Amino acid sequence: MTPSELDDPASIGRTRIDQLAFAARNPNAQLTRAGDVVFRTSPSAAAWVDADGSKVVAYPAQVLRIDMDDPGGLVPEVVAADITGATAGPGAWKRWTLRRVTPQVIAPLRRALADIATTREHLEARASRLSNYAALIVAGATSGAVTMIDINNAVDAATTR
Repeated sequence: MTPSELDDPASIGRTRIDQLAFAARNPNAQLTRAGDVVFRTSPSAAAWVDADGSKVVAYPAQVLRIDMDDPGGLVPEVVAADITGATAGPGAWKRWTLRRVTPQVIAPLRRALADIATTREHLEARASRLSNYAALIVAGATSGAVTMIDINNAVDAATTR
C-alpha cells in the first residue's frame, strides 16, 4: 500500500504484487500483521488499522506495531484516530500524544469499535445501493422505460368512487 491510499482506505488492498518476486527482491522486508497501524506524516498525518495483515507498505508510509501481549494501554484504533489529523511534517510524529486506556478496557473497546466499523460498512454499502437504485429509477423514468404511478393519488381516487 502507498501513503496516498490512506486518503481512501477503501482502496487499500486493490494493488497487488507478486509475493515471490517481492520476497526475492526484499529478503528482509516484513508484511503487516493484523492490528498494525499504517501511517504517514505528510502531506497530512493519516493512519489506518490493518485488520487482516499481509500488506506491503511503501515508504514513506510506516508501520507501528503494538505488542498485544504488552500493549502499554495502546489500542490500534485509538492510535490511528490520534494520528489522523495530528501535526504533519518531518519529525512531527515524535511529538504526537497517543491516548492510552487501562488493560481491562482494551478488549471490550476493540470489540465495540469493530462492531461499529462493521455496522458502518453495512450502512455505507446500503447507502451505495440506494444511490444506484435512485439513479436507475431516474434513468428509467426519464427515458420512458419505467412508468411511475402516484400510489397516493390512486388510493385517494379509489376511495372517492
